[in-house]
Amino acid sequence: MKIAINCAFFQPKGGGIKEYIQNLVENISILDSENEYILYILKDQFDYTKQNLNTNFRIKVIPYKSEGLVNKIIRSLSEDKFWRKEELIEKWDIFHSPFFHGPKLKKAKLILTVHDLRFFRYPKTYTWLRYFYLKYAVKRSITNANHIISISQFTKDEICAAYNIDQHKITVIHEAVNPVHFTSYNLNSIDLGKLKKISPKDFILTVGHLEPRKNYNVLISSFLRFKKESIKSKNLKLVIVGKKGHDYQSTIDLINRHSNDIIYLDFVSQSLLNWLYANALLFIFPSIYEGFGFPPLEAACHDLVSAVSNTSCIPEICENGAFYFDPYSEESIVRTINESLYNESERKKVLEKIKERLKSFSWEKNASETIKLYRTII
Repeated sequence: MKIAINCAFFQPKGGGIKEYIQNLVENISILDSENEYILYILKDQFDYTKQNLNTNFRIKVIPYKSEGLVNKIIRSLSEDKFWRKEELIEKWDIFHSPFFHGPKLKKAKLILTVHDLRFFRYPKTYTWLRYFYLKYAVKRSITNANHIISISQFTKDEICAAYNIDQHKITVIHEAVNPVHFTSYNLNSIDLGKLKKISPKDFILTVGHLEPRKNYNVLISSFLRFKKESIKSKNLKLVIVGKKGHDYQSTIDLINRHSNDIIYLDFVSQSLLNWLYANALLFIFPSIYEGFGFPPLEAACHDLVSAVSNTSCIPEICENGAFYFDPYSEESIVRTINESLYNESERKKVLEKIKERLKSFSWEKNASETIKLYRTII
């Protein structure tokens, strides 16, 4: 088989999709020596791809640039023509788009990977232009796709409900955490200025972009209430790590009003993130909506216990390896923080279960199941 993989999001700011592409492609290259693969990358990311993607697969250039609104509009309007031409030249058997929109093809089978339906559930987190493009493009792509990979059962259920898709057209293939990235840190590479107010084993950690669906305002209020009610937590801090996303200002204002108790670090390096995971007392994940939810698994790589929301895909990923709370209830969050910090016997049980659960997620398994799906589709 000849398989094309659209790696347009393999770029420094590609986020979670970039990580998915990298781990999928690198593991496929180890596992599959039978099929022929072609990777398509944007023309201004060719050097970056050659330096950072560990594979010998053939690489071809998509004739568009990644940066700039004009470039993105031109690409959106004209790339279907490019893909039709490439299909005629290369005669792929499968075209895999590792995100939720892809071209209409004549003969090749189209497979999409859908990570979540955030644009559908939370349209205000996108610019109006991006939202209206996705509203059209995703519906068209999902309708045209021969098969869809969903990264969680939760997301599969959402796709079926939102687009009236037959569940047999969707296969759940979980993503994973690469333990190599979450095992150690180099203290010399860390910006120690960011750690001035942080003492090891004296803080609770949370990670994720600042935006309403991450539910930080409720978490902050709950944490302050917990500190007020708990004598043992007098010096405890809440450390928030994450870029400023959509509608973040109210969260920043709340942090600034309580800067003695809440520390916001914005984006941090991988080394600093690993230090925080390794030195926190508890990881807390108050998010209302996730397609997969990596951070509790990242925390588990550092033997860190997690307290998490009982919503979206999070129970599916963590199962019985976390303490759960209702993310809409301060009382529930306060109660769970208390138990997850001070119930030592339960902490030990939960940690053992999440570390066992962590073994269920691997990029090798993800790639193996994806290759199996390629063969099944043909």
